[in-house]
Amino acid sequence: MHLEKAENGELVITMPQAEAADVLATLKKRADDLDDCEDLTEALENAGIQLPEQPDHIRHEYMPPADH
Repeated sequence: MHLEKAENGELVITMPQAEAADVLATLKKRADDLDDCEDLTEALENAGIQLPEQPDHIRHEYMPPADH
């Protein structure tokens, strides 16, 4: 994330599209916990940012503690 400009209470930020997608996903997931995030969510969506694709299968592995 890079802050391009900060004037009159307005920020201009640039970031990679994948990072913006993660921000959008977090804003949507935590909308009830965050105050006034609707404008940022709408701005990201209007910029063409889409939610990241969820994998079909998440692989979980268990690694036991190493014996010392």
